[in-house]
Amino acid sequence: LSEGINPGQGLGIEIIATFQLVLCVLATTDRRRNDVSGSAPLAIGLSVALGHLLAIDYTGCGINPARSFGSALIANNFENHWIFWVGPIIGGASAALIYDFILAPRSSDLTDRVKVWTSGQVEEYDLEGDDMNSRVEMKPK
Repeated sequence: LSEGINPGQGLGIEIIATFQLVLCVLATTDRRRNDVSGSAPLAIGLSVALGHLLAIDYTGCGINPARSFGSALIANNFENHWIFWVGPIIGGASAALIYDFILAPRSSDLTDRVKVWTSGQVEEYDLEGDDMNSRVEMKPK
């Protein structure tokens, strides 16, 4: 963390930077959207650049726990390293939940949307195979 940035501020910065990146990835790669034109890799790259431009002066802009771990391992500096794991996990999970439940829900019924936590989106696949011991093929409808 940079001088003058406390762990709470660093955590908030990592959450926001990861949130905007994951939300961009989900929105540009969603096959259900037919209004997306242009280059998804370019949009994602610009999102990474935006995150780095805004956060690098404060936290070094981890947004990827593996990258942060490698740097900490080489420098042998694990002070406040938990921020670079907890921040991206919270930011990424928040972005996924907001995208799937608010911005682009798969169905309008709340019980169907909550069902994904326990059993997944079963209605999106055709399951072939009657007995439980047989191999199950999952094919998109």
